[in-house]
Amino acid sequence: MKGVILGICPQTQLVDLTHEVPPQAILTGSYLLQSILDYFPKGTVHLTVVDPGVGSRRKTVAFKSRGHFFVGPDNGLIPAALKHWGIEQAVELTEKKYRLPNTSSTFHGRDVFAPAAAYLAKGVPMVKLGKKTNNWVWGEIPKPFKTSKGWHGEVLWVDRFGNLLTNLESKHLPKPFRMRVGKTVILSFIKHYVEVKKGTVAALIGSSGKLEVSVSGGNASRKLGVGIGASVVLG
Repeated sequence: MKGVILGICPQTQLVDLTHEVPPQAILTGSYLLQSILDYFPKGTVHLTVVDPGVGSRRKTVAFKSRGHFFVGPDNGLIPAALKHWGIEQAVELTEKKYRLPNTSSTFHGRDVFAPAAAYLAKGVPMVKLGKKTNNWVWGEIPKPFKTSKGWHGEVLWVDRFGNLLTNLESKHLPKPFRMRVGKTVILSFIKHYVEVKKGTVAALIGSSGKLEVSVSGGNASRKLGVGIGASVVLG
């Protein structure tokens, strides 16, 4: 994909967000894309490929929002990430001159999305890539909900340090603090990772503004035996 992009637009500055999204984990991709949007400049082209439906009848699309462009499969990943930004314009990528010839049915990332992203980076107007559309698949990043037992959320991401990032925020924190992740109850709420002794499980608000669980000097995912999708309850 990088080779295709550089072949079309050699001056492109490529930035990898991550290659660690689990296979088929569309909403995990949405969460990670949403988490970085405010830190990239206008004109950025975001190429997002988590595509279990590759080669099927699902559409290939490009979106514009707040001066940014987004290219990927029509499976809800991009709209879910843009929930707070909105979508200004969308096109279905139907124009064959802006994709590779002999398109593979199993690698649209290389043959369809990478060329489209490269042409956008080169300055080709988005409307030239295909036909305008007002119909696309909506996704939804899971939101916390409240019951008589407290706020319920879930783990949306496990970073490479093993920290468990949830969809809960500071506004959901109970007093006194009590959190349950899977079968583990956590009572320690801290401001930074080394505030507690090595090996201690604790919770904090991370750089994403979300509540996360960490182990000082360790790996929370391994220690607690949980990962993406694990239940989290506050209260």
